[in-house]
Amino acid sequence: MQQQTENKQQHRRNRIDGSRLIFLLIVVVIVVYMGQKVISAFSVTTETVPAVQVSVNDSIEAEGWFFRDEVPISGSTGGSVKHIVYSGERVQQNAPLAIVYSDADALALSQQLDPLENRISLLNTALQSATDGSDAAKLDQMIILSLQQMADQAKTGSGSALSSSADSLRTLSLRRESDSVDTAAITEERNTLEAERDSLNAQLSGHTTQLTAPAAGYFSEVVDGYEDILTLDALDDLTVDRFRELTQTQPAASTDSWGKIIQGYTWYLVAEISQEDASRLSVGKSLRVNFTQASLEAPVTVYSIVKDRNSDSALVILAGTEFNSEMVSMRQQPVEIIIATYTGLRVPKEAVSVQEVTESDGTVTQETGVYILSGSFSKFKIINKLYEADDYYVVEQSATNSDMLVEQDQIIVRGKNLQNNMVVKT
Repeated sequence: MQQQTENKQQHRRNRIDGSRLIFLLIVVVIVVYMGQKVISAFSVTTETVPAVQVSVNDSIEAEGWFFRDEVPISGSTGGSVKHIVYSGERVQQNAPLAIVYSDADALALSQQLDPLENRISLLNTALQSATDGSDAAKLDQMIILSLQQMADQAKTGSGSALSSSADSLRTLSLRRESDSVDTAAITEERNTLEAERDSLNAQLSGHTTQLTAPAAGYFSEVVDGYEDILTLDALDDLTVDRFRELTQTQPAASTDSWGKIIQGYTWYLVAEISQEDASRLSVGKSLRVNFTQASLEAPVTVYSIVKDRNSDSALVILAGTEFNSEMVSMRQQPVEIIIATYTGLRVPKEAVSVQEVTESDGTVTQETGVYILSGSFSKFKIINKLYEADDYYVVEQSATNSDMLVEQDQIIVRGKNLQNNMVVKT
């Protein structure tokens, strides 16, 4: 009996010791956890990023296809060709576009004519300038204007106009130096060159054919076979399926075209986009298109939006009127359809917080903003969101309101228990 009593007491003591051990383990875990929290709270270093100005496009990326009214320029493919006009230039109907030479020898003869013609023209100008007594100051001003004009033409890629301006500049330079002209020597040289020119023209007789513009419009040297496929008439009943069918067509290579004329003053760009993106657009809306590969932008207007009930896709048809040497040669291009451009300050999303503000009448409102580091203090600055990206906002920049974010403010992106006008650890 005594032995049983002792066993029970020993068992009770063991149970008590086990419970104490479990309790002590729980206390240790809680202490360690709270210690880590305290250490973390006091060890967090405030991190900041500057508020910098950015410009961001709200845009739709797509693959654009040009639909235009195009007329190929047909002609014999035999021989060599010398273009008179350049891609992107506007020409009138029946205007000369190029000269086709029957063989390489004929082309070589023609290449001798150009410098002769230029030299003869300059000599005639020099003879005329020797007798007209042009004012030197006026000629200097005309030379400066001619140089400025050539710079503009070089930027726009107007080849024919640039060549003409270069000839005019050479003429003006000769007129400026007309005081030292030996008229007798110049007359003799001109007569010799004219005889040489006439001889070359006689040899070329019957070996050249002139190509002319079949219609008025913009000239392009590029013929891709889509001229009879991606037409303006095709726009009238265009659907998503029909657009895919047309653009997947492999046109036959042209064997007798030297270029084409793009008629009219308007081109159309068609792109397949999502129904969601299409809902953000409306007919008549003014946009910009960035041809990303060509680093070229052009203003456009939404001409039409085609939606298909049985598809998640839609078509947007954009109309533009700007032409240049690059654009007339394009058919298919990756594009960025720019709906709007927002300029403001970049704010990381993780820095944005909401602060409650009590007005003088007791009303409590909420203001969205960020904390900035001003010296050793955190300060709350109000933000007005303009645009939302994946991980940041573009917000309004104020130059007058001290309560709003300004450029180069140090935005706090990492900190603990931030409050307005509170000293923070840096």
